[in-house]
Amino acid sequence: MKILFADYKTGLLPGRKHEEEVLTKNHPDWETVFFEYDDNPDAFYRVLGDADALVTAFLKIDDEVLNHAKKLKLISVDATGYNAIDLDAARKHGVRVCAVRDYCSDDVAEFAVSLACALVKNIKDYNCQIDEQKIWDYSRASPQKRLSEQVLGIFGLGRIGQKTLRLARGLGMDVVAYDPFLPEEVSEKLGVRMLSREEMFRKCDLLINHMRLTDETKNFFSTSEFSMMREKHPYFINVARGESVDEKALLTALDKGFIKGCALDVLQSEHPDLENCPFVGRKNVLLSPHTAFYSQTSMERLEEITCQNVVSFLEGKHDDVDWFVD
Repeated sequence: MKILFADYKTGLLPGRKHEEEVLTKNHPDWETVFFEYDDNPDAFYRVLGDADALVTAFLKIDDEVLNHAKKLKLISVDATGYNAIDLDAARKHGVRVCAVRDYCSDDVAEFAVSLACALVKNIKDYNCQIDEQKIWDYSRASPQKRLSEQVLGIFGLGRIGQKTLRLARGLGMDVVAYDPFLPEEVSEKLGVRMLSREEMFRKCDLLINHMRLTDETKNFFSTSEFSMMREKHPYFINVARGESVDEKALLTALDKGFIKGCALDVLQSEHPDLENCPFVGRKNVLLSPHTAFYSQTSMERLEEITCQNVVSFLEGKHDDVDWFVD
């Protein structure tokens, strides 16, 4: 069996020895190949041609790609999201798709709350004053309400959103949420007020996006949504998917002051041109390179689950696969 790990450079993290160990522990004859995609599809097609399983997180896998994967049986998505995979094309070619149900929800929730704290406490502003201007003066940044006096609105109250809810409550925050798919009994058990999207935009001091990317949530935060935020003037935090945000509308919201600022762990591009990115250099914008998931523990869990999915599938133990998404 040939198992191919293929992704952009940022998706092929170093130190992947553990993955090989999981795959070859009971199958020493299995071949593992790591391929860094550099926008050369022909090279990718050549290495993919005789692969039995593909492990990837960000590569777009569509009908054209699968036409070159005659032996492929499984795509094991190295993430919880699978929006890069054309599931209809996979079904057409008889390729199963699986993903990881959860490996980093604690990390993403912690990161989201950390960003909220950093925005409200003016961390970037103070740091820039000290590093760039050598100014030591707390009064140069505008004082803000305590976190315990602010309303946090969470979009998407799944596993990660619920952990963010608990952490924010630990800071004394009043937390509300929007999730049209959450069963009423779950929200009642959590004791959280569920609001409409319009109410969220008009009542919250901070907004955190935890929604999965779907056709319905693509560009969910756009011109009309940011315009509704002008009443409350909130902070906006995105630790979900960059495609959920209309970036031109967000820039307008920043320029017109509809929002105080934002923290973006994701952009629409997984490989932004930072020299020309309009969000770089703004004092009221925090940027991080899609890192909310990243910890020693989460990476170990991700490698273990992703590779065990491949082993279970190729051994015919389909019930042991963590999560079939097709």
